[in-house]
Amino acid sequence: MRVHITSIYNQMGTHVIAQQNVMKVASTLGFVEMPLFCYDVNVDTDEQLSARLDGIVAGLKFGDIVIIQSPSWNILRYDERIVQRIRAYKDVQIIMFVHDVIPLLFQSGEENLRRTIDIYNMSDLIILPSQTMYDVLVEHGLKVKKYLVQKMFDYPVSGSLNKPEFQKKMIFTGAPSRFTFIDDWKYDTLLSLYTREELDVTGKNIQLNGYQSELGLLSQMSQGGFGLVWSSEKAKEYYYCVMPYKLGNFLAAGIPVIVERGIAPAKAIEKNHLGFVVDCLEEASQRVQSCTPQQYNEMVENIFHFNFLIKDGYFTKKLLLDAIFALRFEE
Repeated sequence: MRVHITSIYNQMGTHVIAQQNVMKVASTLGFVEMPLFCYDVNVDTDEQLSARLDGIVAGLKFGDIVIIQSPSWNILRYDERIVQRIRAYKDVQIIMFVHDVIPLLFQSGEENLRRTIDIYNMSDLIILPSQTMYDVLVEHGLKVKKYLVQKMFDYPVSGSLNKPEFQKKMIFTGAPSRFTFIDDWKYDTLLSLYTREELDVTGKNIQLNGYQSELGLLSQMSQGGFGLVWSSEKAKEYYYCVMPYKLGNFLAAGIPVIVERGIAPAKAIEKNHLGFVVDCLEEASQRVQSCTPQQYNEMVENIFHFNFLIKDGYFTKKLLLDAIFALRFEE
């Protein structure tokens, strides 16, 4: 019996990094990668798609487990067909590891949401980013009874980083076209922004940084400041249902975070004293301005004793093993 896990290729972005990082951790547990290629599925006839899927699932055997990281970022036709193909194997069980629910993220309509949930309902267990997301999906027809809630995205990294120094600035990674609060930044606290997009920062308290490699970005962030985890106005309600990948990124760098009240990990941030939970960006700026070096260093120390869990993949290992045990062992 083997455990397989999907991972996407041929795209760029945080969603790809998140899936591939889960895959890296899963490989340390002996799981076998099932790579999925992102492409224009419409170029395939049904026969061509069927042949492609036959190749993907060729390694499956009686009694295996398949963890599907969802979405594949292909069209729904692809996701439906691959889950149906896996489901056809005798005694193969499916764990659906949901990172994003595309119809909710892009508000693409009730029909697409129904089809997506129908795909989820073919699984034996589902992993979701929050209890809120589970409740929302149940309201729309999710029938899977066995489920687990993800606690944190890991950020596997080796080697030592700088010990963060107290700096009154917030660090944010993201596109101004998506996160419109960036263009309206009017706060006393400097925003250190990492983005691929161009932005006129004239008259704004913004430091514009260009593209950085993953390790380069982590090294720069570890020099100090506060990592800002904030939603876009267009997807605020959705953001409260998901696990922000950049949270694990900031904590791996060793810096305290500022998160929006209502997001899934907010209580854990407060309970473990890893940063500030605030209601608005004005409050975020005020908290940074009133923070003392002693308070900052205390939070950095708390993160130091905690973030090896993120850097060594412990959250993902526990989540994946808990899912396997939930399928195969009844206490």
